[in-house]
Amino acid sequence: MKRLDTLKNKWPLISLLVLYMYLIFHAISGSEGIIGYLEYEKKINITEKILLELSEDRKKLEKHAVSLNSSELDLDKLDIKARQLLFVSDPNEKTIWLDRKQ
Repeated sequence: MKRLDTLKNKWPLISLLVLYMYLIFHAISGSEGIIGYLEYEKKINITEKILLELSEDRKKLEKHAVSLNSSELDLDKLDIKARQLLFVSDPNEKTIWLDRKQ
């Protein structure tokens, strides 16, 4: 009987402890908890690195696009590049292909 009386007197303390344990557990492990926050931080860092890489690629592509503008286009470089890629030349030209040793 004494044991039952002791439990009756301490039930508010026990229920409060159970509530605190529940809250602490979810504060640590839930998707909104500390572990979830750390995972979000990792994802943010990864996406920021990807964003930096993509923005650098975009700047390179924009620079390349500007260089293709007709006012800034170097026709000699364009001619050399076309000949290299397409293996074409005029019939009166002599082309000497050199093997590049690497």
